[in-house]
Amino acid sequence: MMKSLLTLSALAAFTTPLLAQQADQMTLGKSLYMMTCVACHQPTGAGLPMVFPPITNSPYIAGSPERLAAIILKGNAGPFTVEGKPYNNIMIPQEAMLDDTKIAAVVTFVRGSFGNTAGPVSVDLVAATRKKFLDRKTPWTQADLDAWKDEAPAAR
Repeated sequence: MMKSLLTLSALAAFTTPLLAQQADQMTLGKSLYMMTCVACHQPTGAGLPMVFPPITNSPYIAGSPERLAAIILKGNAGPFTVEGKPYNNIMIPQEAMLDDTKIAAVVTFVRGSFGNTAGPVSVDLVAATRKKFLDRKTPWTQADLDAWKDEAPAAR
């Protein structure tokens, strides 16, 4: 019994700061989303029909966290088809505007909101993604993103 209490106490001591950190990341992510992303993807994540795609229950959101970080860093350019509907617009790259902490927060917020249930993303993952695609000069296309493996092409 004493061993179980010690184990629970140690687990609580470890997880409480992680939960607080994730809550802070979600709060920052929501704030950044409302300043940077909301005009296109809307407060509900539903996007604008025929203009900007939804991020609700999206495979681009729920899939590879590296891919989502890369989308935010480098942007993307249409045409895109999401849920059978066509979109043809540009998502502006955010690599010059948002640092790794802010991108991790936005990615974490979006992956945990709008019906999405994917887990948080670390600043380290975003930093590694930024470094991996540093030489890429063009936005992602749907073909790039649909063919994504966790070892996507580095530059273009």
